Amino acid sequence: MRFILSIAVTFLLFDVSLADITLEDIAISKHGDSIYVDISTSQPCSYNHFLTKSAPERIVIDFENTINNWFQKRFYDLPLKSIASVRTSQYKIKPDYITRVVLDVNRPVKYTTDMLSTGVRIKFPAVAGEQNFNLWSAKNRVRSTDRIKPLSKSISKEPVIKKTITAKKKKGLKIEAFPKRKLVTYRSGGYRDPFKPLIGTGGVQLIAGKLPTIENLKLVGIIEEESGNRALFEDSEGNGYILKPLDPVNNGYLVSVKKDKAIFQITEYGWTRTVALNLQIDELK
Repeated sequence: MRFILSIAVTFLLFDVSLADITLEDIAISKHGDSIYVDISTSQPCSYNHFLTKSAPERIVIDFENTINNWFQKRFYDLPLKSIASVRTSQYKIKPDYITRVVLDVNRPVKYTTDMLSTGVRIKFPAVAGEQNFNLWSAKNRVRSTDRIKPLSKSISKEPVIKKTITAKKKKGLKIEAFPKRKLVTYRSGGYRDPFKPLIGTGGVQLIAGKLPTIENLKLVGIIEEESGNRALFEDSEGNGYILKPLDPVNNGYLVSVKKDKAIFQITEYGWTRTVALNLQIDELK
């Protein structure tokens, strides 16, 4: 059996409070026998830092009330031996935004910090035999088009409101009063129809206020609209979720919705990974 979904809905948007501070650049340079790492933000902000006690050693800097809107968050091709890689992440979004920057030094080091006008400077000794190199800047490697919009602190499960469809007749010409709609087809294969109503008599309850865990999610539909795609998920208990890019999930958020997959970014224990869930249907037209 083939089901056809025709979507013509409007949404209620919730007001959210967003942080005003963003991560702007990470610049690395060599001065004598020292390495300088200048981390700049759009405005002055508070930060915390520490060196991990277990190997491989890492210098970790957390910036409070700061958004990391970089699409590329990891840098491995560095022009020096003193730092193996630079990694960034949106470490937390609740109760406050925290952006984390990790310097993989892979050795015990003694470092100092100096407050900059907007940001902080990390200074530590270079490894033996470190050659001079040109200033390295993450900003030059993250294009402005690669930046994503700030995350929302709220996972807004937007209530769906039925839009009344009317038609006006004038001299035999029918005028449609709703925008052009997208069609998504789905072959059930004997399973429950995921496009049945999620609220009401559909038999599936939308869990308000509960962050879904991607390990328990199955991508069962893509809703295509001119304003951007949204993804329809079902968890192992039969609960349904409709998410759009930047909606949070447990330990992360939805990055983008393609025609056949949904891509998440998940951060756990200071490490960030990308997870893709493929659309589980036989055919998509």
